[in-house]
Amino acid sequence: MSAYFRLQELTQLHTDTGDTFTQRIEEAVDISSFKSLVVQVRKPIVGKAGCTLSLQHASELVESAFVDVPTTFSLDTDPNEVITFQDLLRYVRWKAVLSATSTTAFLIDVVCREA
Repeated sequence: MSAYFRLQELTQLHTDTGDTFTQRIEEAVDISSFKSLVVQVRKPIVGKAGCTLSLQHASELVESAFVDVPTTFSLDTDPNEVITFQDLLRYVRWKAVLSATSTTAFLIDVVCREA
């Protein structure tokens, strides 16, 4: 069995409001019944060199429990990128880090699989 969800609707980030952004904890998604995630990031506006997007995961829905997943998406290249993740903890959200004076826009779609 599989499921689809949009982790993030199209959003635009600017460095004039900070350089590190995390999805609000209330928007984290419970993926506890799935073993793998196929994540597609679409980027209609690519950022400057050094802009990255990563997933964070946690076993409980507490801010201090979230940790970065080591694999990252580049927000400064390719308008479309897909990465598969295995055995993540119960909750998932995104984290973006922008380089100096940068703007980027992205949306994130996820397909979850049981095995």
